[in-house]
Amino acid sequence: MNITIEKIAKAEDTAALLEIWEKVFEREMGITLPPDSAADSGSHWLARLAETKEAVGTLSVVNTSGQHRLHESLGLNFEPEARVARFTHLAVLKPYRGLNLPLAMMLEAHRCAIVPGDFDYTWLLFDVGRAAKSFLSRQLGFTMLPQTFVSEYGCRCPLVRNERTPAGAHAIRTAESYLKRWNVEVAHLSFAN
Repeated sequence: MNITIEKIAKAEDTAALLEIWEKVFEREMGITLPPDSAADSGSHWLARLAETKEAVGTLSVVNTSGQHRLHESLGLNFEPEARVARFTHLAVLKPYRGLNLPLAMMLEAHRCAIVPGDFDYTWLLFDVGRAAKSFLSRQLGFTMLPQTFVSEYGCRCPLVRNERTPAGAHAIRTAESYLKRWNVEVAHLSFAN
């Protein structure tokens, strides 16, 4: 199975993204996302089957620089002038879980949005019970913060990575090496399994 990761570029891509969100968030998790979630100022990626072009996963990156109230409400203590991006709406259809697609999508988003956007920090909210042992902490170098929040997604905590530290850069290189061992081409993320 070959899988590619691509940035959303046209209306058909947005329709595919919304379909995955509906299947994963609404049907599986019972969460209704706001109808304008896909229209925010963020960047969105799709994981697709190379042969059929069927979309099987999504990830969004939203610039939260300057959103000091949001950051403070979550206990995120960024410098006022820091460039900050949030990873959100990570979803993979059930038959395609366990194939490292979240890791591949996050690396592609890092390459195409975080690095060129010159971000200082990246963050996301994640399930408290799984955060410490998740691929985000183990392979992508995110640090789990002690704050917890109950939301429609359940009990969550912030995961943060400082993009300016050697540890952050090392985590990205390590994750790329990990994917290469699984036959994932990181440069353009053509995923062969």
